[in-house]
Amino acid sequence: MYLRNFDCLVEYTQFDPSEGVGDGFTDIEGQDISGVCSEVDGVWVAIYPDSEKNTILVQIDGTTWDLYSPDTEVAYNHDYENEKTSFRISDNSNTFTTTYDAWWQDRPDFEPNKWAASREDENADEDIFGYILMLWHRQEKKQHYINNWANEQVD
Repeated sequence: MYLRNFDCLVEYTQFDPSEGVGDGFTDIEGQDISGVCSEVDGVWVAIYPDSEKNTILVQIDGTTWDLYSPDTEVAYNHDYENEKTSFRISDNSNTFTTTYDAWWQDRPDFEPNKWAASREDENADEDIFGYILMLWHRQEKKQHYINNWANEQVD
């Protein structure tokens, strides 16, 4: 399956869900796109629909979660003082946790402030883990995301 690079919308990779990895990112044309992915510190993070189960899957380092299963929990938090972000996804069988440099760490136009909730909407645009949180919070739009990725093609 072909997935769009979350960090560069004009690049794509052929992602192998059985291995949980993609090829290098390249420009491609005429391919059906099935979701988004990113390589974060050597770990592949992929988000794509499973139309048979009518859900969105999140695959990180070869482990897969049904994002809309009642057993799946997602947490995403900023440590503003230390300029770090923590992400966690878990279900009854698997857990993935990571802490990493916040996406806004080197942005001169961003003043870290835990009370500035208006800036939190940027998480989904700037950070694939923030995007996963946004999708998880918007289960009512699940069908929209599934349909959108099922019909997207690179021209």
